[in-house]
Amino acid sequence: MKRKLVSLLCVFSMAAAMLSGCGNGSEKESSQESSKPSESGESGTESAESSETAEGDETAGGDLEYAELQWYVLSYQTGNITDIDMIQAALDEYFLEKLNCKVKLNIMGPGGYEETMSTKLMSGEEVDLLAVTGDISYYTYAKMGAFYPIDTLWDEYGTSLKDLFKEDVWEGLKVDDHIYGVPVLKDNCYIISYIYNDTLAKELGLDMEQGWSGPQEMEDFLIEAVAARDAKFPEYKGMPLMPYNDVFCPYYVALEQFGCNELAVCNVPGKEAVPGVDTKTVYNFFETDEFRELCLMKQRLVSAGVLSNNGFTFEGNLAAEPFILMLNGWGYTWISEDLNGENYDSKLVVYDNPYMEGSGYAGAMTAIGVKSKNPERAMMAMELINNDPYVATMLRFGLEGEHWEKDGDGKMQLANRNADAANPGWLQWYGPFFGNLTIVEAPESYGGPDNIMLKKMAEYNNEAILASHMGFIPDLSAIENELSACNNVISEYYDYLKYGYLESPEAVNKSVDDFVAKLKENGSEKIVAEIQSQIDAWEASK
Repeated sequence: MKRKLVSLLCVFSMAAAMLSGCGNGSEKESSQESSKPSESGESGTESAESSETAEGDETAGGDLEYAELQWYVLSYQTGNITDIDMIQAALDEYFLEKLNCKVKLNIMGPGGYEETMSTKLMSGEEVDLLAVTGDISYYTYAKMGAFYPIDTLWDEYGTSLKDLFKEDVWEGLKVDDHIYGVPVLKDNCYIISYIYNDTLAKELGLDMEQGWSGPQEMEDFLIEAVAARDAKFPEYKGMPLMPYNDVFCPYYVALEQFGCNELAVCNVPGKEAVPGVDTKTVYNFFETDEFRELCLMKQRLVSAGVLSNNGFTFEGNLAAEPFILMLNGWGYTWISEDLNGENYDSKLVVYDNPYMEGSGYAGAMTAIGVKSKNPERAMMAMELINNDPYVATMLRFGLEGEHWEKDGDGKMQLANRNADAANPGWLQWYGPFFGNLTIVEAPESYGGPDNIMLKKMAEYNNEAILASHMGFIPDLSAIENELSACNNVISEYYDYLKYGYLESPEAVNKSVDDFVAKLKENGSEKIVAEIQSQIDAWEASK
């Protein structure tokens, strides 16, 4: 059962990690005594009747007038909400007790969320709370006036929200001198790692923890490793050593980006992707020797059989196969040894010096719609969502006694309606749009012993290197045409280069030359100049 629970972590954590930007949050110490909704210890499942009696009760939630709020949430696990009515009833009971309001959960998958919410926001429809995603752009919609300025409310209705992040984070989220959303406190910085097959490594006598600073330093080792594997296990020949052919940033290089992908970037202090360039100079990474060498390295790894070629197909979860030696990781701070299933024991190595950039915080946030009739109550609800362990845990794992239990040692275990983690009643791990993750109580198979995974998230956030332009918000309006044209060029060339699919080094070099030439023809130099000009003005104004 343990293996069944943990095997889902890879998919869910990676999907959420791809949303991770960069942040700096302080670890929140919290007691899990609040795993019950009231001091009397009543179960959250006894909510329907009590919700009806509390509605409009002036004593519920102090002297607050009764209110109803709508909360729109993006979920990557919409198949795991069979028991949404049960969760809704428990939330109603708790929010009525605390704030004399109901907060209706409206959960949508990625396919429909962007279209639905953009329509609501553009039409001026009333929205109380909503998830801000990479597609529902924080800066774009804040500039358009779609969100309510929460910094006008939090001194009275959300004082503890300010403590979730340091001042430089909030400064980086200002649009026209106001803040319009609260980032989800989770793995906010870039935590890059690799996960390896310890079983295979021991069989081949490989030392997998040599202090590498990034995947580039592992090239010779990996080419030798695939040869050693194929010699000892001839049946594995032709299978890749790594399952995924990952993108360059942030797996291979650290870049501070400004909404232009790799077309306009700066070096990150202490993690310079291009040596000799200071951290205030904007450049096009595609034009650098470092980009070319990464493309050549990927081609070599494909040719050697470390990475799969373009025609490789495989049914099922390739990462779980015993012939896989390692895969790159993003956002992991702890894993169980059975992360990738039963075929081998997994181990995690996190590279030194995680880093963060300001724009990444906006990829997973909660905001208040400007047309909300109850922005003050929405702000109070947002504070509860981000600071109450009972709410944070319920939103991910459901209700004690219904979806999880505690064993004789007091440890949380999925049970009853969540006993089958592949077909649960309510399971939203790790729920990147449900607010503060670091206060969640999680089963050991998800959060590690003593919730070490969540504690290390806070640790990495606090220790991460800051990019040089925290708080800088680019205006891309002057280069929209050039960005569109260059993105078309990227779609034509980039996949073949970054995945190593070309047949020879000569083909790679020619493709890079053609790629860079076409980017220049379509305005890449104007993009760099525009971002540089804006950064210079921003620096001068500080």
